[in-house]
Amino acid sequence: MTSYNIPSFNDFSPGLLKNDLRPVLLSIQKHSKNDEEIFSDWEKTICLGWEKKRIRTNIPATLGSTGLTLGRPLELSPLGQRVLMAASAKEAAEVFCTEIIKNRNGDKLIEAIQSLHRKGERATKKTLQTELSRLGVKLSNDTTDHSTLKNWMIVAGIVIEAKKGLPEVNDTSLKILTGVSSEEVDEFQSLTLGQQTFLHLLRKRHVTEPGPFQAQDLYTECKSIQPHAYGSANFASAVKDPLSSAGWIDISKATGSGHGGKSGLVKGSKKLLSIPIENVIPNFDAAVPPDLRKKLQTPLIQILDWLNETDIHKGGLGLELLALRIILDLRLTPRGFRVRSKETAFAEVDLTAEGDHLMFSRWTFQCKRIQSSKNVSLGDVAKEVGIAMHMRAHVIVMVSTGGFTKEAFSYAKEMTKATHLQFVFLDGKVIQDYLQKGPATLYAYVMNNARHVMSEKGQQPIPASDI
Repeated sequence: MTSYNIPSFNDFSPGLLKNDLRPVLLSIQKHSKNDEEIFSDWEKTICLGWEKKRIRTNIPATLGSTGLTLGRPLELSPLGQRVLMAASAKEAAEVFCTEIIKNRNGDKLIEAIQSLHRKGERATKKTLQTELSRLGVKLSNDTTDHSTLKNWMIVAGIVIEAKKGLPEVNDTSLKILTGVSSEEVDEFQSLTLGQQTFLHLLRKRHVTEPGPFQAQDLYTECKSIQPHAYGSANFASAVKDPLSSAGWIDISKATGSGHGGKSGLVKGSKKLLSIPIENVIPNFDAAVPPDLRKKLQTPLIQILDWLNETDIHKGGLGLELLALRIILDLRLTPRGFRVRSKETAFAEVDLTAEGDHLMFSRWTFQCKRIQSSKNVSLGDVAKEVGIAMHMRAHVIVMVSTGGFTKEAFSYAKEMTKATHLQFVFLDGKVIQDYLQKGPATLYAYVMNNARHVMSEKGQQPIPASDI
């Protein structure tokens, strides 16, 4: 079972802080990176009569564990700044708890509280710990971290302290703050693996396209991701129809599509599309800048037009969207830009992505907008190899609106044979085919490239001791 951790909360309970996180953070803002002044401020205003260890050690450790500060000397993180800017103590707790639920395994506590409520058991320190342990959360025997987090959720209105010690989750508040209610989480977890895989993939598709989508295409991709999840059962009765009945998807028949279970068109329902993409692609909002997120459904043919623009700003925008669309259409997870186009006169972008297709893989992307008659050189490829080695990446993707020199191809071939690295070269012709004909063209090209890489890797000697 996967193990999880929740933040530590030493001397950071709502009772000790009078239900308000902001005074502690205000001292840090006033005396940023001056710990002695911060401690002195706490001693005078918040921690009256406290032992110095609690002030100098426990509170700073909790601030770091919960993500409110960036380290030592103490400095507010972006989360800490958002909490401090809250208009009320309740709103501050809402911002704080939302972050922990979404990104620091606080959702496991929500699940544990719901489980105890359904069973009619009191949510004591011991029963919560037992339930969390069942869910894979590691806690020491004498900790109160889970109880303290529950109490902050009560301040935030996410958990309601009901009669007889039977707290329950306020689903309305949880849905507003995180985009997903505990009821939706429970419903999703009760689905079969095949149904979950289908919804996960469909929600990802809607990031870049409004839909509807061919059910056959989705089924084929699902089979490649989780081949054992679909067996011999009829796809319609096992996946499509149950998801439609439960309100997760909308189904329509495509003209001339036939009557098979894999035919027709499928689109995510309002219920599915209300689930934040962060719940499907972790850290999506952090990895993809806001100005690009709202443009991700730009038609591919429009991106091609921008790439061909003489206006460098439009060309740079086209290049950034091209890179992101390639990552998303290959079903990879974007991890962020290393370099954006505006930093290179709108002619180049560098990104990182990760994949979990059977095994984890890290990908680096280097994209250049150059004239169709120009070529990316060996030096450019060698530079990316150095970056990939440093980042422990597995795949290097070089994208060019022009071409690549023979020396670049030869160097990549030698590095493929000599190291763990793999290369994907996408030149102007491949990019044009992809943007004119759609993602299937790109996917087919990359899969064919993978077969060539496998052939090259097969020539690598395997030491006898490793056989």
